[in-house]
Amino acid sequence: MPGRILLLDPQVTNRMMMKSQLTRDFFDVALASDGTELAQSLRFAPPDLVILSYAAERIAGFANINRLTQSQDTAHIPVIFLHDSADTTVWDAAHDCLADDVMAYTTQRWLMAARINMLIRGKEKLDALMARQSTITQMGFAEPSVFYPPPFSKAVALDFSCALSIFNTTFQESVATLLSRDFPLLKMFRTPQDSAERPPADISLVDEASLGRTAAFQTICDLRKRNPDRETPILYACDTSSPNAARSLELGAQEFISASASPSRFATTLRRMIWQKQMSYRTERAVANHLKSALTDPLTGLYNRRYGLQYLDQQLARPQTSVTAMILDLDRFKSVNDSYGHLTGDRVLKEAAKRLLRNIRGADLLCRYGGEEFLVILRDTPLETLQEIADRLRRAICHSPFLDESGNRITVSASIGVSTSAGFGGGEAMEVLEFADRALYRAKDSGRNRVIFGDQAA
Repeated sequence: MPGRILLLDPQVTNRMMMKSQLTRDFFDVALASDGTELAQSLRFAPPDLVILSYAAERIAGFANINRLTQSQDTAHIPVIFLHDSADTTVWDAAHDCLADDVMAYTTQRWLMAARINMLIRGKEKLDALMARQSTITQMGFAEPSVFYPPPFSKAVALDFSCALSIFNTTFQESVATLLSRDFPLLKMFRTPQDSAERPPADISLVDEASLGRTAAFQTICDLRKRNPDRETPILYACDTSSPNAARSLELGAQEFISASASPSRFATTLRRMIWQKQMSYRTERAVANHLKSALTDPLTGLYNRRYGLQYLDQQLARPQTSVTAMILDLDRFKSVNDSYGHLTGDRVLKEAAKRLLRNIRGADLLCRYGGEEFLVILRDTPLETLQEIADRLRRAICHSPFLDESGNRITVSASIGVSTSAGFGGGEAMEVLEFADRALYRAKDSGRNRVIFGDQAA
């Protein structure tokens, strides 16, 4: 887990002391004495985490942290304010400046290392998400990138029902006020409810003092079981000087926080956790949508030829499996485009896809093979059933006319060629498709609007 840390402090004694402490925990530490050196390090060797002297930042008008948080290249890098423990205003400034954490120079070594590791772990997850987003861009998809911090788009739900001793009404209102700047649609749950009635929470807070150590640990495990996909981060509130803090991470909590922390500290921690979850969700959704786009036909919404061929190969590779391919071609479709225009032709193709989908089985695959051709792939289907399905698909096209935008009726028929792998001892996808294609052309030569099986095409 140890990563690269960039430390800015104008006091050389502070820099050397902190570097000595951090390197003992195997962190790679780079030092900067001013904003110029910080900018150079960020440019040539981006760190996993930045530590800034709060006193120096306050004197400089928080110029360095503003530079970090306002650039998309560095906004996701966690920032820690290092301060004199006597300064009580630091957390308010940290929240306003979008800093991620605050530590005193005298923070215990193990606690500092644990908190740094938590922040670096979150940053590495964001790095992975951004890499996936970059891959999507390189593939040619034009959807805008997912930015950090992400803009709000939906209600944010926080579950505080397991931390009632901390979140009294006054404390909750203070945290809600701080978070409402970034999350206007914020909802907080303080009353225990049946899980079926409560909407899924974005963050769950578990307080050791409210539940007791054993019950609190059990609650973490129960929340994990309730959310097997691990999409609901857990914030564990406890005495951070005890071993229970580290134990909570082992059981599945994403972060821990001092139960006596100020509202500003809770709000800052919760904000970062919410942002990370939102970015994860949006990036994963973008990846899923783009992967689906790569495998589907944009006009009809069916799987495309590439996916159909891969699926056919996979089914043919299964032992003792009979696989059938049907190639359906809309007869004289060129005349539809010539007579009514390509927009009407597209309308007919989309309606044909809907009709075909309604007339295949759930286990069958329908894809657009190209142009006005569709491919249906079926597994382990008797000959009589194949004939019934093929005739049903043919009738679905020809028995009802298609309509253009003006309501004009357009009569379309379909020819179908069928080939099954059992007919010639298995084979490759292209071999099965070749037999189906020959059968299709036999159907065309025989007058169209009919079904021909591959063994009849020999």
